[in-house]
Amino acid sequence: MKTILTGALVALLLAFTAHAQQTSEARLSSFYPGDSTLRLQGKQATATLSVPLAAGQTVQSATISIDAVNSKALIKSRSILNVRFNNATIGQIHLDPERPAINSQVNIPASLWRAGFNNLTFAVSQHYANQCVDGGAPELWSEINLYNSMLSVKTESAQTVPVLQDLSGYFSPGIGAQQTVTLVTVEDDDKDVFTHSLPGVAQALALRNQYKPLSVSYQQADKQVSFPDLSENEQWNDALKQRYRESSWYISDAKPHQLHVLIGTNTALEPFLSKALYQRISGPFIAMDQTPAVNSGQSTIVAKATRLIVTGETAEQVRQAALTLGVMDDALNPGAALAMRVNDSSLVTVSDRSLRPGQEYTFAQIGHSDIVMRGEDSFSQPLTFYLPADFYVPENASVSLNLDFGYGAAFGPGSMMNILVNGELVHGLTLANPNGEFFRNYELEIPARHLRGGINRIDFDVVMRAPVTGQACDDISGSHLIFQLRNSSAIALPEAGQVATQPDLALFRDTAFPFARGDNTMPVSIYVNDKGMTGAALTLAAKLAQVAGVPLPAISIEQGLQENLTDNAIILSTPDALPERFATDYSTSLTATKRWPYRLQNELHNRIRKVADDKNHAPLLTKGATTQQSGLENMAVLIAEKNPAAENTGNVYIIATQTPELMAARINELVSLSLWGQLAGDFFSWQDAQEPLLAMQVAEQFEIGEAGNSWLSLRMWLSNNPWYWLVVVALIVIISTFIAVLLLRRRNKAMTEQW
Repeated sequence: MKTILTGALVALLLAFTAHAQQTSEARLSSFYPGDSTLRLQGKQATATLSVPLAAGQTVQSATISIDAVNSKALIKSRSILNVRFNNATIGQIHLDPERPAINSQVNIPASLWRAGFNNLTFAVSQHYANQCVDGGAPELWSEINLYNSMLSVKTESAQTVPVLQDLSGYFSPGIGAQQTVTLVTVEDDDKDVFTHSLPGVAQALALRNQYKPLSVSYQQADKQVSFPDLSENEQWNDALKQRYRESSWYISDAKPHQLHVLIGTNTALEPFLSKALYQRISGPFIAMDQTPAVNSGQSTIVAKATRLIVTGETAEQVRQAALTLGVMDDALNPGAALAMRVNDSSLVTVSDRSLRPGQEYTFAQIGHSDIVMRGEDSFSQPLTFYLPADFYVPENASVSLNLDFGYGAAFGPGSMMNILVNGELVHGLTLANPNGEFFRNYELEIPARHLRGGINRIDFDVVMRAPVTGQACDDISGSHLIFQLRNSSAIALPEAGQVATQPDLALFRDTAFPFARGDNTMPVSIYVNDKGMTGAALTLAAKLAQVAGVPLPAISIEQGLQENLTDNAIILSTPDALPERFATDYSTSLTATKRWPYRLQNELHNRIRKVADDKNHAPLLTKGATTQQSGLENMAVLIAEKNPAAENTGNVYIIATQTPELMAARINELVSLSLWGQLAGDFFSWQDAQEPLLAMQVAEQFEIGEAGNSWLSLRMWLSNNPWYWLVVVALIVIISTFIAVLLLRRRNKAMTEQW
């Protein structure tokens, strides 16, 4: 009997351990922003990947599988690939010219891991001879295939009572964090909870996920508790019924190590909360709660689960709690609950994130520290800053860069600094003074047209080479080389207006414009034609907040289409449920049959001819449309066009799939890191997360500007359509000539009469 009991306990412990642990596998290319083939060139070279680990996770074991290839010209005894993790060497691999293909596994000690970003470094020492090695010889190379190289990490969640401080550990881009969440409301609760609080909570959790998309699902809980059957010889008593009510019985896919969210007014949530927790609710209220497990014999009816509760005494207080969740600092809330005593929350707006046109900022004010580069190598250091999405300046405007930088003595030939703005080379400087130099207020005037709305990037590319003695086999180490760029350097922006050409999915991709504008007060609604699309709408709202970098409280969710929509709106629908008024001459009509306008076919045909450099091709200008008797099948379509149901000028974004069930999968693919970055034009279709089927500019474009300033919109329109300038100039010349001729004739006639 004792043996049986011991065995049962061991089995239970093993089952709990297996349940508590999870294994995450990821390609190394997902941690590196560059090409998936990492090339290490030269006598010595290093590359570092940042591997995030979610807070609250303990690493049990971790392994890297490395797929690499090296040059066959290397000397095995002196050529080594070092693998370091947080500056500790965890592996050394010989680069063998006889076996250039490398497939190796390296274990990462669990003690080296830390919460946040961990540095995984690959460093090579490569030689093709024992003496007189040219450090830049082309045969000195190794390549690591980051796409085929895998990281496998087994983690375990910390078994503690959850508090609000742990919330960022559940949602983060790190290993072990959850990438999906279920939001739950109660039936018959205030409609505003669904409309306003749901998207607010989805955005708040997605912002904690930073750059990784968060997949959101939605469920509605029934107030009426239905008790399931128990095991034989067991009955429902009052205590067990109360335990069941306080559990997570209402959620169909509860996972023990994943948090879900319960949202609603305190009256609606009362049947789901313990009496002690319910009595604490006063005003906007946020709490972390762990629900009990409900067992019957040897089986578990409801597993223990962790939930986040967002509530209040009214729907407005629930909304305030959701807004607070989006801006609060989790680290400052060590308790399990947070009660708010204010009526509103101070929010960070899109304009607060942006630099203001006409102002000057030091690099320190933008958030960058001093840049220091040491040793013989090629370095690239980016400076990033954010501008309003509708940033618009005249063609002759310029940006001033005032740089404080310097470099040390004994730089060799080929040492230089290049400056690029959003990939465009704007300045170069040779670092040729043998005694070094220091510059203060080194002024550069850069055309403002290189800047754009959203994220901008200035790259300082510096190449530092050791001096050359001219003697054979006299190789000077470049360890003495140093370059420094001070954060007292400044950037001065020109005055700018607020106007943008629409529709533009590329601008939407980078800035969430026009749904994220200015102070976030312009109402934006996501309309769903089927309740099953609610989760997809919440996932999209969460992605927009991630792109904007701040909560967007003006976004709401609406069931069904209305006669008048918000100026800027998003519609999720099936083709047969979409009203015909949203189809225009130049966009694809999403009805039960697919109508493909000839203009769309013309654009594709003409683009192919242009790429093929067909000099004899006459552009197709056919009008009309063809009708294809088929549905969308597995494809999804996104169309951006001028909103025909808005009071003011705005956009409507229509996303359609053949069935409501398919919408969630296609939206999850759309917001993925691989597909979202490919959005462009105003017509976009896809059926997987890898690449779009079609991305084109189809509809006629229009301008959206700041209220009360139509001159800027006209100015941008004329800038985008320069032929109209020529027509206007030609008309002015013709009219002026006509008036001059007429006046000359009258003068000539008057003078003739005087004779």
